[in-house]
Amino acid sequence: MRRLAAGALMLLGLFSPPAPASPDPLESQARRFVMLATALGHLRPAEIDAYWGPADLDLREKGGTVSPATLRHGLVQLRGDVARDAPSARRDRLAARLDQLIALLDVIEKPRSLSFDRQAHQVYGLVAPAADMSGQARTLAKLDRLLPGHGDLTSRLVVWRARFVIPGARRKAVFLRALEECRARTFVHWPLPPDEKLDVVWTTEVPAAWHRYQGHHHSLLQINPAAVADPGSALDVACHEGYPGHHVQFLAMDAVAGPRGLAVEDTVVILRSPDQVLREGAANYGVNLAFPDSARLAFTRDVLFPLAGFDRREAVRFVQVHQAVTELSRSVLPILRNYYDGRIASGDAMARLILEAQVSSPEALLEYTRDTGAYVSGYTVARDIVAACMSSRSQAGKDRWQALREIVTGPDTAILDVSEHHCATAHAPQASND
Repeated sequence: MRRLAAGALMLLGLFSPPAPASPDPLESQARRFVMLATALGHLRPAEIDAYWGPADLDLREKGGTVSPATLRHGLVQLRGDVARDAPSARRDRLAARLDQLIALLDVIEKPRSLSFDRQAHQVYGLVAPAADMSGQARTLAKLDRLLPGHGDLTSRLVVWRARFVIPGARRKAVFLRALEECRARTFVHWPLPPDEKLDVVWTTEVPAAWHRYQGHHHSLLQINPAAVADPGSALDVACHEGYPGHHVQFLAMDAVAGPRGLAVEDTVVILRSPDQVLREGAANYGVNLAFPDSARLAFTRDVLFPLAGFDRREAVRFVQVHQAVTELSRSVLPILRNYYDGRIASGDAMARLILEAQVSSPEALLEYTRDTGAYVSGYTVARDIVAACMSSRSQAGKDRWQALREIVTGPDTAILDVSEHHCATAHAPQASND
């Protein structure tokens, strides 16, 4: 019999149920979940977006190898143990996370075994509404009017964008001022702990911008300068990654958890998970919540354009073009779905992304879709689902900022299934370690 690697032996020990004398079996099971989740990070590092829990539960840096079969065995066994626990909100959340992690392992082992839509449902619990493409032609026509001249629309847009590339020496100042304003506007509506901190690190080692919560009200944001090359993207990234986006989402979760802190299973953030898909959608929605149209124009014109060295008189059209291109993002998902499911080739997908959605880096977007599959739904479909929920709850008298806070602190992933009509009423957030 071949000897198992040290890492596999360690995992096999986790598969055994906790000793009967354990005062809290669910706590022991939650700790096993964290070890299994970080074991996935040992197998595929990119799948763990962040972890700030106990160091002894983190298997990513342990020696040996972990096979998908060994990991699956541990997840299935733990799922059975959790099912035998007394009903509770925490038990149900842990069981759901195990189901989703098992579904993710299916996708990892057989990337094309599920269609894009089936993957969205089984891994993320996402049932998207039918794509509404009715506004696409109007938005393209609007862009055409905003950018008169010779050549096709795509060529004119490329020339237009080149005019507003922030000089390298000014780029950090523009972004940090945008981040400061995003924070100030968020602070008006959401309390922030006095010791909260978002460290910004400029690096070319990440393709765009990457946020990682590190616990204790502290986050690290790594940014490739190319990701904030114009005032529009600088503002979008600042709000999406920082305030009221990812950094503040985790601060709010910590606040709701109270003095006891987050449950241990909430200290591991699995990238391809319903929680993260919802956070992506909520972060994108939060940009417009912090900067509605008139506020975005005023701040861009009066603050960001002077910092970037641009003529303020160009700001109106710049914002209009930026918003029109953002609206076209709804055209992206049907193309990516068809590409992932093999109905169109990469060349056709790139051409359509350029012509129908004016995507500036179609190759990178297709590569991201190949790597993460239906996760890309978070940026558009989940954003629109969150927006619909905000509209519904505001009509019922709920403040939009408060409604968004309630969605992200759960996180209320049930709203991703629009077929079940979970948007109608808000659910009060609960501490995660109940």
